[in-house]
Amino acid sequence: MDSPSTAQDDLLKRGPRPPEDLLPPPAERQCLRERWGATIEEVADALNAEPETMAAWEAGQHTADPADTYAYLRLLNAFRDQLPTVHEPDWAALRKRPTPSASAACAPAIPAQKTAGRAKAKPARRGALWTQEEKDYLRAGFLDGTTVLELAESLERSEKSVRWMLHHLHLIPFPADDVPTPRVKPERPKAYTVEEKRMVHPNAYAPWSTEEEQLLAERCTQGASLADLSREFGRNQGGIASRLIKIDAVGPAAGEAWEYGGDEPTLPFDTDSP
Repeated sequence: MDSPSTAQDDLLKRGPRPPEDLLPPPAERQCLRERWGATIEEVADALNAEPETMAAWEAGQHTADPADTYAYLRLLNAFRDQLPTVHEPDWAALRKRPTPSASAACAPAIPAQKTAGRAKAKPARRGALWTQEEKDYLRAGFLDGTTVLELAESLERSEKSVRWMLHHLHLIPFPADDVPTPRVKPERPKAYTVEEKRMVHPNAYAPWSTEEEQLLAERCTQGASLADLSREFGRNQGGIASRLIKIDAVGPAAGEAWEYGGDEPTLPFDTDSP
C-alpha cells in the first residue's frame, strides 16, 4: 500500500482539474485570436492540435484533457495581456445624432456613386489601399453622425470594410458580427497532411521570423500584390493577409488584406468578394 506522502505526490503531479467554464466564451476566444492576428493553423500548431480540431475547440464544440485546456487558457491570457491598450473616448457622447443632411456636413473627397433607381453595384474601390485623406474623411463624417451606409457609398467601399476601418481608427468596438462563424465539420480522416499542403505552399504552418516580416513589409511597400506575396513567401493568401494586418503593412496588398480578412479564401470578411 502506498504511503500517504506518495499518494499526495501522485495527486499533485496530475495537476488541477479545470472546471467546464474555465475557458472564456467561444466568441471571446475567436476575438482574442483575431485581434492578435493569428490564424487557426498557427494556434493549432502552437497547441500541437489539428486545425479542424482547433476550429471546433474555439467554437466551443470540443473538450480536451486538463493539461491541454490549461495550455489553451495560458495562450488566450497571453493574447489578452499583451494586446496594446489605448484610451477610448466616449464616442457615443461625442458623436452627433444622424440627420438627413448629416452626410453633407463635410464634403466628401470622393464623390458618391449611388443614384436613385440604380441596381446596387460592387464597391468600385474594393481592395484599394486606404489613403490618409479617406481616413480623415471617415473619422470626421462618422463623428458628425453620418451613417455607415452613407460613408460606404461616398467612399465607394463595402459597409464591412468601413466598419473594419472604423475599428482600426478606434471609433467603434471590434465588429465581431462581421467575422464569419467557423465552419465546423464532423470528425473524419484528414484529407491532406502538412507535407501535402507544403507541396503547394512550402512554408505552410511555419512560424514567421522577424526577418520575413520585415521583407514582407518591404515588398508590400514596393507594390507587390497579395498573389505575388503568396508565391514569393510560399504561403496561402489567407496567411499573408493576416500577417500584413498584424504588422500594419502599407501598400496595395495591405489594402487587399483588409478586404480579404480571413484565414482561408472561402471565408472572406467582405461578402461581396468574388
